[in-house]
Amino acid sequence: MRISAPRKPRWLESWIGLSLPVRLSSGACAIALVAGLILFNLPLLKVQRVEVVGTSVVSRGQLLQEAGTRVGASSLLLNTQRMASNLLAQPWVASASVRVRWPGKLVISIAALPPVLIYQHGGKELVLAASGAVLGPVPQVPASAPLPTVVDERAGAVAAAGAVALPANLTSALVALAKVCPAAFGVSCSQFVVSPVGALQIKSSVGWVADLGPALTPGQIGSLGPKLEALRTLAARVNLKSPTIKVIYLEDPSQVEVSP
Repeated sequence: MRISAPRKPRWLESWIGLSLPVRLSSGACAIALVAGLILFNLPLLKVQRVEVVGTSVVSRGQLLQEAGTRVGASSLLLNTQRMASNLLAQPWVASASVRVRWPGKLVISIAALPPVLIYQHGGKELVLAASGAVLGPVPQVPASAPLPTVVDERAGAVAAAGAVALPANLTSALVALAKVCPAAFGVSCSQFVVSPVGALQIKSSVGWVADLGPALTPGQIGSLGPKLEALRTLAARVNLKSPTIKVIYLEDPSQVEVSP
């Protein structure tokens, strides 16, 4: 009877068959891999705390989501430049930077765009940036200069903070229009209205309303220029301060109608 020793596992036979330099190199790689796994999972090298410097209009959790990270992520793998770019792509952000402060602290410096318009919708009064993004409720401390107001009569939920409530080009057009109204038309534009069907109306300080028709798509917003020019031409020959004027129809700038 012949008795043989137990056969070595295949992996051990393969390992023994390798040359010494290859075995040393493989062992070093294995040690480095294990060390790396341990290193990346150390609590001190993970994001444990988040400090927000400046003003954020969204929650800390949403801010982290928009930046593209989370609490518990490895701070060694964070791309802070990409995170800052992600934040700058948000419609409410004016400036942003991200840095890691050891151990385990992420510092996000953020600044929101300034408010340019008061937005009333669904019983709420909010402030918008030039991008059309909601910055939050109207501050209790009034601005040094009154902001123009737009009333949105369309159905639907009120946009959350940070979300876009109105197209950026429409918001910018309304802000610019509020500034030039007195010089262009002889009266102030006290309020703008987006009707339930998306038509834009100008409410003047003397009471009349100018109906400019639909103004939500890029093409419709782009057509506002000829309509406002038609209103300026009308102001040159008609006293727009007259209390007898009730409605000015400008949807077709070639056929302006004034309703007493």
